[in-house]
Amino acid sequence: MRVLICGAGIAGLTLAWCLEKKGHHPLVVERAPELRDEGYMLDFFGSGFDASAKMGLLPDLERIHYPIARLKFVDERGYERLSLPYPMLRKRLFQDRHFNFMRGDLEGVLFHKIAGSTEVRFGTTIDAFESAGRGVHVRLSDGSAHDVDLLVGADGVHSKVRRLAFGEEPQFTRFVGCYTAAFMVARHPQAFGVTDAFVTLTVPGRQVAVYPIRGGALAAFFVHRSARHSDVFSREAVVDELRDAYGHMGWLVPELLEEASRVRNIYFDAVTQISMPSWSRDRVVLVGDACQCVSLLAGQGASMAVASAYILAEEIEAAGVRYLGTALARYEHRVKPSIERKQAAGRNMADWFVPADGLHLALRDLALRVSIWPGASSIIRRRMEGDSVFT
Repeated sequence: MRVLICGAGIAGLTLAWCLEKKGHHPLVVERAPELRDEGYMLDFFGSGFDASAKMGLLPDLERIHYPIARLKFVDERGYERLSLPYPMLRKRLFQDRHFNFMRGDLEGVLFHKIAGSTEVRFGTTIDAFESAGRGVHVRLSDGSAHDVDLLVGADGVHSKVRRLAFGEEPQFTRFVGCYTAAFMVARHPQAFGVTDAFVTLTVPGRQVAVYPIRGGALAAFFVHRSARHSDVFSREAVVDELRDAYGHMGWLVPELLEEASRVRNIYFDAVTQISMPSWSRDRVVLVGDACQCVSLLAGQGASMAVASAYILAEEIEAAGVRYLGTALARYEHRVKPSIERKQAAGRNMADWFVPADGLHLALRDLALRVSIWPGASSIIRRRMEGDSVFT
């Protein structure tokens, strides 16, 4: 089957690997000139963990996993407010079926699964496409043209395939009221007093976290509430936004803001969800954040990208090229209910993730303490286990 995948992120690479293992030879195009290393630490569990087990991917994920000793929450003087031992949290909430790793690490693992056997064209995107009988005629930015059985938009929350097939982005976007930023600092974490913990400072409407990563570097993560929604940010505007939002904060924040003006890459975006009445049209289908973005506040975006791509490949293989329409409908039927539940949870998580005031912050801290109590952790775990797309 001829499949063209736009986007070499988590969803696109997972789909390419799954299709390749089933005997297909997809073509992957990616707008960026190379694999991207910007991003933040992912919590990977649930449906994505289940799909990874089916794919035989768990040993690779174990290799890139960060076995953090604890989650530490501090005040603006850097004094500890509370600390949660990560091994206990992982055991009680997830039965050890949980990974921490950087987004770029996961993309690297998936890319190397298909390197040498699946063509990936970096610096290339889709210029236009049109339905052509029982397929799609696609024109790429490198001047080439391709007649394919299926075009897959795995090109993220700002998907060009979605725009060309379904219309402009605003009609599908739900702004959750926050912005997020992440970057890596090429200085040893100990220079910032960070050793083996994921350290978080939260004040009303703002959160900053730092954690050590491989290579003796430090990763920084920011999220803040905002009433306005803008999609246009130059590098200078991003740095100014960070200074405006966090410039009054203490602890390590002033040093991190100085680093932000010097680092090579800064990830910055609005925290949004994508909600669509349908994920496919003719022989064009979307996967991952292009149609399923649950938002940072809900989490599990990477996990659902892996699971959704696995299920899409499974349905494509079961139906065959003749019944692709049935495959796309079944894929959406299996995945969409879980996505909608996670999106609803994400909209309700803002007061927990970025508390608006001191009262909600205190309640958040209390909930964190209680989460590792045996009774509470059992309830939380059963709730998460029941929301897998494979149950």
